[in-house]
Amino acid sequence: MKNKLLIIIALFNLTAIEINAQTIVGYSFEKYKIEKYAISKKAKLNFQSNPEAKNFKTRITEGYKQGKVDFGGYYITIIWGCGTGCINGAMVDIRDGKIYDLPLGEEFYYAGCFSNNENEQNDDSLNYKDSSRLFITAICSENKIGNTNKVKQEKLYFINVWNEQKKKFDLLKKIERTFTKTITE
Repeated sequence: MKNKLLIIIALFNLTAIEINAQTIVGYSFEKYKIEKYAISKKAKLNFQSNPEAKNFKTRITEGYKQGKVDFGGYYITIIWGCGTGCINGAMVDIRDGKIYDLPLGEEFYYAGCFSNNENEQNDDSLNYKDSSRLFITAICSENKIGNTNKVKQEKLYFINVWNEQKKKFDLLKKIERTFTKTITE
């Protein structure tokens, strides 16, 4: 009986590890793992650290107040829309309240394509985790192929890693994927 219980616990732990080790376009969040910071109290927001952030003061203030650490062990991300298919955002270091830009915005315009690859999420335009420094975004375009019922989707993934020493995102790689899917009406 004791051995069965140990086997069940071991299987549960392996399943939990597999879930946390999500891979997107060949990049694993586990590879860029960082310990999550134990919060005793959030630092006061420091808008002097990012003067442009003052343009979004209400969004950042509310998002920070209500948010929990959801990226890189120490950061609360705040995401907002910037037009049709566009998302923008910032992240705040809970230790000192400094505000940093996320690798988003108009240059990362997202046109709303959805993956037809079973190994990928349905909407993988933005992926990050509370205990990882990996930050993946994707932009997408979709074009009908001639007079057929097929659509060609092109996705461009931006693989970013937060560099804690330099306090900036490093772009590791851009990866392009093309999918063709049949439209059923």
